[in-house]
Amino acid sequence: MPNNRIFISAGDLSGEIHAANLIREIKKIAPSCFIESAGGDNLKSVSDSFIEDIVNINAFGFFVVNQIFFLKKVLKKIENSFKENKPDKVILVDYYGFNIFVGRLAKKFNIPVYYYVSPQVWASRAGRIKKLKEVVRKMFVIFPFEEKLYKDNGVDAVFVGNPLIDKISAKDNFEISNPPVVGLFPGSRKSVVKKHIPILLETAKILREKLNANFIIFSAGKNFEFSNKVLPDYIQLVSDNNQEKRKSVNIAVCPSGTVSLENALFGIPMVVMYKLAYFNYFIMRLIAKVKYITIVNILANKEIVPEFIQHAARAENIANAVIEQLNPNNYRQKVSELLSFRQALGAPGVSKRTAELIATDK
Repeated sequence: MPNNRIFISAGDLSGEIHAANLIREIKKIAPSCFIESAGGDNLKSVSDSFIEDIVNINAFGFFVVNQIFFLKKVLKKIENSFKENKPDKVILVDYYGFNIFVGRLAKKFNIPVYYYVSPQVWASRAGRIKKLKEVVRKMFVIFPFEEKLYKDNGVDAVFVGNPLIDKISAKDNFEISNPPVVGLFPGSRKSVVKKHIPILLETAKILREKLNANFIIFSAGKNFEFSNKVLPDYIQLVSDNNQEKRKSVNIAVCPSGTVSLENALFGIPMVVMYKLAYFNYFIMRLIAKVKYITIVNILANKEIVPEFIQHAARAENIANAVIEQLNPNNYRQKVSELLSFRQALGAPGVSKRTAELIATDK
């Protein structure tokens, strides 16, 4: 690998986990390659130089204005780094709002830019494709339909597969336990967790009364502020990366996004809920281009996974949907649909394949 200095930027938890795995594979190809990054703890652990933590910005308790000033300072640090030690390549991972500015900095210094894990331009704000085209040399996309979307808009793109395929294996046992075990996923962002926790706890109360169910709340990152002391004794709290506990779950209640895709790959039926601050929801509805918010439903173009958004995200609705899916006939069908979904996400070896493509591109 002739290029011996790479800068990589990832600004959310799931994206920076993929970024860290990509760097590990690049280091296998070129052990002497110097890696500088902006991201979180995962990227920091595999980097030779780390500029700033931008993943846990929500955990800092910043207001939006403070976040903007903070990220501007980070961009200035990145610009200074590019001036002093110009990297041979820049890799951006998801997190469009910040990474588009990093991409423009790279273009200013004539550094080739590679984008891994596309922003969801197909869900909203398709105009971002034009802005990406201005700075990106090649897109490495993780959903099959994204490759055509970018190519049709003049952006060099290749479908490398979804990195979660390498991380998650399907469950071995799909029998519904007695009593059933329900996984509760509040999300990873502090503002989302705050909205979701009361609804999840009320849903658990209903399902405890009707099914005598047990529950596991899966916490994500530093934005989860609850402990076992404030939870009923029928709710256990564990880390969301505990795969053994994830596989013990019969059904999940979770937000859309990475966690719903993970549950689909495990073969766990689920109910998706999402509630935002009213203004944010209003903006989202103005710009949304898709009928569904869950990637399983988007790819299937039908509702495999029930969705309850904003005003519909009420405990009674969610509990009833959980009960309906735990009907044995419905349950077997959902598991089968989710397991077949794995085949659409590409072959194993995604991080390695992407690393080789970046390393050999000149």
